[in-house]
Amino acid sequence: MINNILARFLANELLVFLLVMSLMLAFSEIGFRIGLRLYATKDAARKGQIGGIQGAVLGLLGLLLGFTFAMAVDRYDTRRGLVLKEANAIGTSYLRASLLPDSHQPPIKDLLRHYVDTRLEYWPLVDDPAKLAEGMRLIGNIQTQLWKHATESAKEAPTDITATFIESLNQTIDTDAERIAAMRAEIPSGVWLLLVLVAAFGCITTSYGAGAEGTRSKLGSVFLPLLIAVVIVLIFDISHSRVGLIQISQQPLVDLQQSMTLNQ
Repeated sequence: MINNILARFLANELLVFLLVMSLMLAFSEIGFRIGLRLYATKDAARKGQIGGIQGAVLGLLGLLLGFTFAMAVDRYDTRRGLVLKEANAIGTSYLRASLLPDSHQPPIKDLLRHYVDTRLEYWPLVDDPAKLAEGMRLIGNIQTQLWKHATESAKEAPTDITATFIESLNQTIDTDAERIAAMRAEIPSGVWLLLVLVAAFGCITTSYGAGAEGTRSKLGSVFLPLLIAVVIVLIFDISHSRVGLIQISQQPLVDLQQSMTLNQ
C-alpha cells in the first residue's frame, strides 16, 4: 500500500520535492524552537551532549543515504541492461526467422515488429495500472502467436536451425518476464520510512543545537534540509526510473525497430 502511494507521488517529481522539503524544514524549525528552551535554562551540561548526538545522527543518515542510493543504482543498472538484452534477443529471433519454412517467415517477422512497436508504445505508460495490464496482455498474445508458429515450424522442419530460432524466442519471452520482475522490484517501504525518519531527526538535532546556542544559521536551518530533500528525491527518481528526470533509455529497441523497418 505504501509503495502505491509513493508511486502516485512520483508521478509528479516536483510534488515529491516540495513535500520532502516541507517536512525537513518543519522538523528543522521544531528542533530550533525546542533548542531555544535549553538556551533559556543556561544548562551547560546538556548543551555539551548535543554535539555527540548530532554527529551520530548525521553519520547514520549518511550511511542510510549511501545504502539506499546503492540499492537504487543497482535496480537502475539491472533495468537498463535488460533493455539491451531484450533488443538482442528479439533481433536474433528476427534474423533466425529467415531460416524457417517459407510459410512461417512473413508472419513471424510481422509479429516481432509488432512486438517491438507494442513495447515502445506502452513502456512510457506502465505507471498507469490499466495501461500496464493492457500492454502485458498484448505482449502475451504476441508471444502466444509466435510460439504457435515456432511449434508448427518445428513439426514441419525438425532441424537444428529451427531449434536455434526456438532458443532465441525462448530468450525473448524470458527477458520479458525479467523486465516485468525488475520493474516491480522497488526499494522496500520500510527503508524509505527509516530514511525519512532519520533525515527528520538529523534536521531536528542540527537545529536543536543551533537553538541551544541561541543563534540560527542558514546552513543548518535551510541548506541542510534542502540538501537532504534533493538527495532523497534523487534516490526516488533513480529507483522509479520510468518517470522523472532520470529514465531508462529505450534506444536499443528504437534502433531495432528502425532496423526491422528497413529490412522487412
